[in-house]
Amino acid sequence: MRAFIVVMALVATPFLAGASQSPQGPNCDNGLADEHRSDQGQLHAHKGLCAPQPPLPDADQDGVPDNLDQCPDTPLGTTVDASGCPVAPPPGCASAGGTGTGTVLGQVFVDDPAQDFPYLAGWCVELRDGSGAVIATAVTSGVALDVEGNNYVFSGVPAGTYTVCEVLPPNTTWHETTPTSGPNCGGGVVGITATVMDGGTADFLWFGNLP
Repeated sequence: MRAFIVVMALVATPFLAGASQSPQGPNCDNGLADEHRSDQGQLHAHKGLCAPQPPLPDADQDGVPDNLDQCPDTPLGTTVDASGCPVAPPPGCASAGGTGTGTVLGQVFVDDPAQDFPYLAGWCVELRDGSGAVIATAVTSGVALDVEGNNYVFSGVPAGTYTVCEVLPPNTTWHETTPTSGPNCGGGVVGITATVMDGGTADFLWFGNLP
């Protein structure tokens, strides 16, 4: 009887060991590829421990891995294509001067103090008249355009009251966080009212965003 128990134990041991080696997830090679294993997994391979796969490096945080990024160091928030290169602003969005003497200045930025509120470059900003019609557009810069830190400008603006609206990049998860109230620009965007005098400047018209 004792011999029978010993034999059964010897037969069962490989089965139990094999059962404990069952893969723990889709990336676990069960000891066949140690590059996917943690140090503990390599030491105790029968436990089926696999190291989690680290994210691919993306230094400029544009969503394109560095090994595929043909345009490294793209400013944060810039709309890029699959190669990591900036996408041209939407058709019709290009800075242009008007016939007036006023100026409208502002900023589009990442609303995150942990990142020191970096600029969002390549975004389209619209200047709308009282009827809501777009009369001018500007493209944000990745650097400050003046000492006050504005990164978009409308020049040659006639005296009057306007609504300034940012345009969220298409097919992205960016959403506006600042301002929280104001004229409705559509698309989940709140605008800012700007009153311009002849020869005057309306500034600090800033839009904060988070992905």
